[in-house]
Amino acid sequence: LVAVGVGAGWALFAPRDAALPLTAAQEQRRAELAAEDYDQGSVRAVAQSDDALAWFATQDDARRLCLVLDVGDRSQSTCLPADDAADGMNVTVPVPIDPPGDEGGAAVENVVATLLLSVDDEPMVSIQRWSMNSSVLSQFEGEQRTRAEELLADGYELGLSLVGFFHGEPVWLADRPSDTGVSLRCLIVDADASRQCAPISEALESGLGVQVVDVDQESGDVIAVSVVQVEFTRWQAPYLSVTTGAVFSEAPSGDSYLVTTGPPGDPIRVEIPDRDPDG
Repeated sequence: LVAVGVGAGWALFAPRDAALPLTAAQEQRRAELAAEDYDQGSVRAVAQSDDALAWFATQDDARRLCLVLDVGDRSQSTCLPADDAADGMNVTVPVPIDPPGDEGGAAVENVVATLLLSVDDEPMVSIQRWSMNSSVLSQFEGEQRTRAEELLADGYELGLSLVGFFHGEPVWLADRPSDTGVSLRCLIVDADASRQCAPISEALESGLGVQVVDVDQESGDVIAVSVVQVEFTRWQAPYLSVTTGAVFSEAPSGDSYLVTTGPPGDPIRVEIPDRDPDG
């Protein structure tokens, strides 16, 4: 937080009655946002820094507060219940910059919009920027470094990090751009090459998770199903959880089944087909 606080690029706080002058393209963008799921008339520009423009809006009759950050053709947004937003909220848009870092690492500029509420519950928004020019590969060694190089080559160029292990294999978290310009946050589980991606704002709110099926290599029987999930604290720090359900064969019908747990925590029963004893 201290590092963020002293970072360069703070925009001036914009009071509600000091409307920002908008270009024709920005007015069109406001119309696009107004057509989305925000309260009518609530969308307004609140801070600008170079090509970065922050918008404030509300949902559910102002019971939820929203912050949208546009940086060029990239955009991210987040919404929180009004009571939670009182402690502050922020949105980050990672933007690749040239030239790239050494050893194939991506040079990235993080553009962050931070919202605080005044004593009159008016939004005060700042925009800050800082660059990450060191190689993303420098934090990895050996087989992990080789795998990180593969992920970078596959387009996971931003924020690549190792969040834990499952079955002795790495579990990764990384961002990548989408065709629509919205950055995606992705969970990558090397144990079975599973992955899930979602817009960063959605990932931060709902988490990311995949189901991994363990199969006996000799018999082909399903042994267990695990849910590998990454969720985020309110400060956007990721944490990994693994829930595993074992196979049961005591159903009244005699059928085999297993029970596992999937987001958001509901039990899932998976029927195991009968195997042909002659097969």
